[in-house]
Amino acid sequence: MRISVIMPVLNEEKTIGAALHALLPLGPHEIIVVDGGSGDRTRAIGAQCGAKVLMTGPGRARQMNRGALQATGDVLLFLHADTRLPASAFRDIAAALSEPRYLGGRFGVEL
Repeated sequence: MRISVIMPVLNEEKTIGAALHALLPLGPHEIIVVDGGSGDRTRAIGAQCGAKVLMTGPGRARQMNRGALQATGDVLLFLHADTRLPASAFRDIAAALSEPRYLGGRFGVEL
């Protein structure tokens, strides 16, 4: 199962590097960072970390849709730059989607 991670961002210079480095060990098919007009180094940091970086106008839905159009994976995982997934995340996704009754899902949130 190829998982495309789509990250809508806006001025995430302080969080995006750590977020992307936390994702890499999970083995995503691709990481797409969709910037809504940042005025900081968000795009540069995303590119340095190996993400495909796209630009669009502001608006989270617009950013998510732009990323979804470019994604080539079997599964789209939308993730915010301040969110960290458990080490089992991709296995959990594969297990859930192997059940025909599930078409999508979400992870629980801890603050």
